[in-house]
Amino acid sequence: MAPRKRSREATDIDGEVEIESASSRLQHGNKRSRIALAQQNGGSTVSDDDDDDEIPGGSRSGTVSDDEEDDELLDLRATQVVQKEHRQHRDNRASEQGVIEEVFCRNFMCHSKLRIKLGPLINFIIGHNGSGKSAVLTALTMCLGGKATATNRGASLKSLIKEGTDSATLAVKIKNQGDGSYKPDLYGRSITVERHFTRAGTSGFKLKNEHDKVISTKKADLDDILDFYAFQLDNPINVLTQDMARQFLSNSSPGDKYKFFIRGTQLEVLDADYKLMEENLDNIEEKCRTREQDISILKEKMEEAEVRKKRLEKTQSMSEKIERIRWQHAWAQVEEQEQMLEGYEQAVREARENVQEKTDAAGTVDGVYEGQNQSFESAKRTQHDLQEQLQPLQEACDAAKVKMEANKTSMSDIKAQERNCREEMKNIKKVMSRLEADIQKEKDILAGAEGDEHLARMNRLEELREEAEAKKQEYEEHLNGLAALQERETAAAQAAKVGQEPFQRCMQAVEEADGRLKRLQNSQGQQWSAFRPRMENLVRAINNETRFRTKPVGPMGKHIRILKPEWTSPIEKTMGGNLEAFIVTSKEDQNLLSQLMNRMNCRAPIMIGHPARLDVTGKEPAEDIDTMLRILDIDNDLVRNSIIINQAAEQMALIPEPAQAHAFMFKGAKPHNVRVTLARAAERGAAIRYEWSQRGASKASDVPAFQGPSRMTTDIQDQIRMQHEARAQAMRERDDAREAKRRLEEAHKAASANIRKFKGREQQLKVQYQQAEDEIEQQQALIDRNRPEDGKLQELERQLRDAKVESDSQGSSFQDIINAMDDLNNDARGIKAALDGATSELATAQKNVERAERRVDDLATKRQKALQEKNLAIQLIDQAHKEQTEAEGRLDTHKNHVAAFVEQAKQVSRRVEVPEGMTAAKLDARLDKLLDDRRRLHEEAGGTQEELNIAALERRTEYEEAAAGLKEMEVFAKELKGTLNDRHDRWKKFRRIISSRARTNFQYLLSERNFRGRCIMDHTNKELDIKVEPDLSKSSDAGRATKTLSGGEKSFSTICLLLSIWDAMGSPIRCLDEFDVFMDNVNRATSMRMMIAAARKAVGRQFVLITPQSMDSVSYGDDVKVNRMSDPERGQTTLEMGA
Repeated sequence: MAPRKRSREATDIDGEVEIESASSRLQHGNKRSRIALAQQNGGSTVSDDDDDDEIPGGSRSGTVSDDEEDDELLDLRATQVVQKEHRQHRDNRASEQGVIEEVFCRNFMCHSKLRIKLGPLINFIIGHNGSGKSAVLTALTMCLGGKATATNRGASLKSLIKEGTDSATLAVKIKNQGDGSYKPDLYGRSITVERHFTRAGTSGFKLKNEHDKVISTKKADLDDILDFYAFQLDNPINVLTQDMARQFLSNSSPGDKYKFFIRGTQLEVLDADYKLMEENLDNIEEKCRTREQDISILKEKMEEAEVRKKRLEKTQSMSEKIERIRWQHAWAQVEEQEQMLEGYEQAVREARENVQEKTDAAGTVDGVYEGQNQSFESAKRTQHDLQEQLQPLQEACDAAKVKMEANKTSMSDIKAQERNCREEMKNIKKVMSRLEADIQKEKDILAGAEGDEHLARMNRLEELREEAEAKKQEYEEHLNGLAALQERETAAAQAAKVGQEPFQRCMQAVEEADGRLKRLQNSQGQQWSAFRPRMENLVRAINNETRFRTKPVGPMGKHIRILKPEWTSPIEKTMGGNLEAFIVTSKEDQNLLSQLMNRMNCRAPIMIGHPARLDVTGKEPAEDIDTMLRILDIDNDLVRNSIIINQAAEQMALIPEPAQAHAFMFKGAKPHNVRVTLARAAERGAAIRYEWSQRGASKASDVPAFQGPSRMTTDIQDQIRMQHEARAQAMRERDDAREAKRRLEEAHKAASANIRKFKGREQQLKVQYQQAEDEIEQQQALIDRNRPEDGKLQELERQLRDAKVESDSQGSSFQDIINAMDDLNNDARGIKAALDGATSELATAQKNVERAERRVDDLATKRQKALQEKNLAIQLIDQAHKEQTEAEGRLDTHKNHVAAFVEQAKQVSRRVEVPEGMTAAKLDARLDKLLDDRRRLHEEAGGTQEELNIAALERRTEYEEAAAGLKEMEVFAKELKGTLNDRHDRWKKFRRIISSRARTNFQYLLSERNFRGRCIMDHTNKELDIKVEPDLSKSSDAGRATKTLSGGEKSFSTICLLLSIWDAMGSPIRCLDEFDVFMDNVNRATSMRMMIAAARKAVGRQFVLITPQSMDSVSYGDDVKVNRMSDPERGQTTLEMGA
């Protein structure tokens, strides 16, 4: 089983791991890891040239039990090894792989940019407090996959990013050379691990080769590299941070020291793995006990299946009977089909007989049709002959009629001449009577031409002329007043026309108010009636859709409730279509919502908004001023944000009176935090909008009344009440407009009546003037008539004589006309007699033709009937042939059907005899009963014979496999238990050997300052304590407790303990931060020399030691590199380093 990587968190002591987990940390290459070598060498990391023969006690890999070795023998053996190592001098050679070459930071902790190069062996990082020394160790840990909490520098990665920046980058370069390099073909001579993280919480790794090419970005690949080189950055002893160092050096209790020891030597990891193995072993044993119960159940099921199988074998005779009935059932169906075939054959015979009968009947009907056709043709010829005889009689009758018409015409002309002659004679008599009267009158005029009557007539003529002049002057004066009356009439007409418009508007307003009221009353309970069609379906589809990242909000009007209903119309008009809009929070949701709208055929505006509530504090006018935002109750922040952004609702003031609103907006200084002011206009629901233009000029515009139902959430009863008030107001305005219109119309009518009256008076004056003129003419004519004329009397007498001659001539002509009329009457009587004779002969001939036509029609009807009967007979023959064909087709089809039944029955069995009286239905019922009986037996048995055989075999197989599996599991559990016990023994041995080595090293390191002391380990109570005696004059080596030591002595002793534990570790790198903060100069110098010496003895290991103290008093060689950190300066981007 491949090892599973453990979590690298330092606090994961009891974490769950799999069996054979990371306790060994095997490398992926051919070269074994240092940990493996350390374990084989008794827990200490040794070089490849160690001489194993000089270590007493035999092979390191032996299996000697703990009971065979006591602590004294182990201590003796460890003393010999330590003395040998210290006597020998080995060059501190740098390792070719697994060495940290460089650490790079950007925007990390206090560093804007830092690149620090490390030596392959011993490294000191020094500098004043705050210079960023510990940040180097933190960067190393974080870049190689550590957690921020393990460094005690922050709760998360983003807390380590430098203030004022949004991201940080770390990079660590690892040496990768020699035979033990990690995948050299892929990475080359060095591996660079780069980690980038941001304040948003994102973090990522990059693994680069020596050419800075990215090889991988997976954390698992980084874990493989760390495991290969045995980097134990999560080991609190291996990487001792500032806080951990302070705790270890000054404040650690015996229990804490023991925990450091167990964790640092990786014994805790092995112990956790073994505990996990114990839990798995317990689970396996519990499963074995459970499987024993399951196997007993499987055995019972196997035995029960065998019993059911044997019980069902007794139903074999029933199956044979079922098979016989199936055969009979098959052939019974064949016999039924054969009986049906006989019926089809009888139907074919009957169809053929029917065809013959229909053919004979058709012959009889054809004879009848031929007789009727001959009679029709004979009657047709007779009709033609009679029609030819009718033509001459018709021509004679027509000629007589022409003569009669000519006689009538001549008679009419003569009567017209008679009438003209009579009229002319009357006129001549009238002329003669007039001429006789004129002659007598002329004679009277000649008698009184020079009398008093003529003078009176002349005086009267002069009076009439004076009256006519007065009438003319009055008429002309009257005409001059017409223009003023027409002007007044035109003005009144224009005013009446203009007065129509307010009345029409008021009428329309009343109708609209009625309509709105009806819509409001009808919309009670219909919450979507105010919105566009299919809006309800769209909202339902949105609620059912699950692909939205965030559910769209809308329509907006559903989330707005107006607190002051009198402003409903202006706000509805101002917001317009936005009240039907939907709001989403992402482009993806906008595209999905647009698709839904297209599918539901309901297009509405879509806006993209941010859910964070906009803060309008300090952006609104004074508290006593109503704004659009203040009178709206909005239950969703997205809707509120949209209204603020699109309508500037928080800065739209609402003032009812236009004059007050105008003064507020434009009088004096501009109002603070007010862009627009709305005021209610005189028209119901309308408003006036006051604002400043972009050029700084005042601007006022009308906001028409909103005509539709409100889309915002309001109390419907309040809306109906307000609409009733609006309707009453509109009706009052309509009545006022009607009254104003009536007054203007009456004024127009009065002006028109004045013109008519004026024109009537004008006509009256004109008639009076004309009558005066006529009287003058009549008087003048009277005077002229009474003046005698010369020769007039003689002329009148001559005309009288001519009239008498004309009268005699007309009398002669009248007598001639009377005689002509008598002649025409005589001719008319002869013509009429001839016409009557011709008409009588023509009528007789026409009657004969009509009788012939009726006979032809009668015979045609009979012939048509005979033809129909003939056609019907032919159709019946065709139908009979068709029926015969269909019957023959059915016969052929059923023959094939019978053949198919026979073939199917043969597949069941050979032909068997069907018992008399048995049908397929009866056999089917009997078969069903037998099948039910057998099925019932099968159900009681649990299935068919085949199914029971298979079930019995399966139960036996399950039982045998389960028993074999249980046996294998028990064997495995036994072997696993033995292996676990053996590993426990080895773990205890490792612990004793490592403890002995640490005790010996501790005593040796104390002797560097002539100290004596002991390292006491109590594995039972899990405590580690040290006893130190700095005074050589004392004979006892029992030592003193650390509490009684000075600060420097205590720190020096703890450093000795740390170095002794380091000697038992196999990691290629060791880090220690501020180890000398509690030491005096003497202890510090000794500790420093001792640490350098110990580091040099750990050949190939890399040390990173951090101290705020100066290194001037310490001598060091070429294997020691000192990195001096510069003090941070304001604005500094790159920290300088000195060595």
